[in-house]
Amino acid sequence: MTALSTRRSFSGTALKTIACITMLVDHIGASCIEAGILTPGLDIGTLSRDTLSAYPLYQLDRVLRFTGRLAFPIFCFLLVEGFVHTRDVKKYVRRLFLFALISEVPFDLAFFRTPFALYHQNVYWTLALGVLAMAGLKHFEKPDGSASWKGLLCVAGCTLAALLACTDYDGIGVLIICALYLTRGDRKRQCIVGAVLFAWELTAPLAFVLVWFYNGQRGACSPLHKKAFYWFYPVHLSVLAVVTNLLL
Repeated sequence: MTALSTRRSFSGTALKTIACITMLVDHIGASCIEAGILTPGLDIGTLSRDTLSAYPLYQLDRVLRFTGRLAFPIFCFLLVEGFVHTRDVKKYVRRLFLFALISEVPFDLAFFRTPFALYHQNVYWTLALGVLAMAGLKHFEKPDGSASWKGLLCVAGCTLAALLACTDYDGIGVLIICALYLTRGDRKRQCIVGAVLFAWELTAPLAFVLVWFYNGQRGACSPLHKKAFYWFYPVHLSVLAVVTNLLL
C-alpha cells in the first residue's frame, strides 16, 4: 500500500457510517416513493409516464437515489479492507451469507411488495460472492502476487453465480469488488479503477473521493457497534417494508 497522507481523515467506521446513511436515503426513494407510490400510481393510471418527470415526488426520488449511489462503492471498498484484514475468511463468508438469508424477505417486501421475489436478491449475496471470489484470487495467486488463471476462474464462477441468482448489482458487483482487491496496493490506482468501473452510475464515482481520504484505520468500533452495522441492513429494510406495504 502506498504511504497514506497525514491529511486523510476518514476511518473505516466513518466510511461505513456514511455508506449506511446514503444507503438508507437511497432505499427510502426506492421503497417508499417508487414501490409505494409511483409504481402503483402508474399501474392503476393515476399517474402518467408522460408527465412523471414533472411530479414533485419523482424529482425528490431522483435526489434520494442519486445520493444513495455513493453507498455500494464504499461498501465494496470496505469489503476488500475487511477481507484483507480478517483473521477468519470462512467466518466472514458465513456471516455474510447468514445476513443475506435474514435480509431476503424484508428486501423483497420493501422493494417488490412480496415476500418472495425470485427475480432479484439482496446485496449481501453479492458481497458474499465477492469475498469468495477474492478468496479464490488469494489462494491461487502467483508468487509475484498477480492473479493466476485458476483465481480468475474462481472470479468467473462467482460472477456467473451472481448473474444467475439476480443478486443486487449482480455479476458487475462481484467484478468491481475483485478489481478493487487487485489494485489494493496503490490507493490512487484503486480509486481511479473504481471510479471508472462505476461510471455507468452518474454519482457513484464520487464515492472514491471519500475513499481517497481513508486513513487506513478501523476507527472506534465496539463489538456492539460492529453488530449494529450488520443488522442495519435487514432492520431498516423491515421498517421500510412496513411503511411501504401497510402505510402507503
